[in-house]
Amino acid sequence: MITIRQPVAVKIILTEETKQTWLAELRRLVNQTIAELEELEFRGKQWQRDAEKQGEGAVQATEQRIEMERSQRVERREQLIAQLSQIQQMDIDSEVPNGTVETSIDVEVGDSWEKVVLGSEIVVKDGIVVEIRRSGEPLPVNIIS
Repeated sequence: MITIRQPVAVKIILTEETKQTWLAELRRLVNQTIAELEELEFRGKQWQRDAEKQGEGAVQATEQRIEMERSQRVERREQLIAQLSQIQQMDIDSEVPNGTVETSIDVEVGDSWEKVVLGSEIVVKDGIVVEIRRSGEPLPVNIIS
């Protein structure tokens, strides 16, 4: 026998409560990003005034820095809005991938490698583990520890 480490997919069963929590968090992050853009506009003007005192090279470098930071925040805002839209369209009770965790499993001579490679999944609903699957099949409740 050998023990190997294996990723375990975590899936969330989307409930109305979970959906609303995710949407609220994404809206908060969108608003935070918009506030960061506004602050960048304000700070950027000050940075430009300071750069003008140092010469043309400093002005160009400052403009590049401001544009890079603006682009990053605009891209982040657009990604968050896309996620918002995606979640709004999801059906209640659908399973949504939500990252991975790692576990150790024992592999013995004679084990089906396909079943080992298929891995495991943990299914969570409203913060409670409701099912553990190994190789796509639910584990019997008495095996879950």
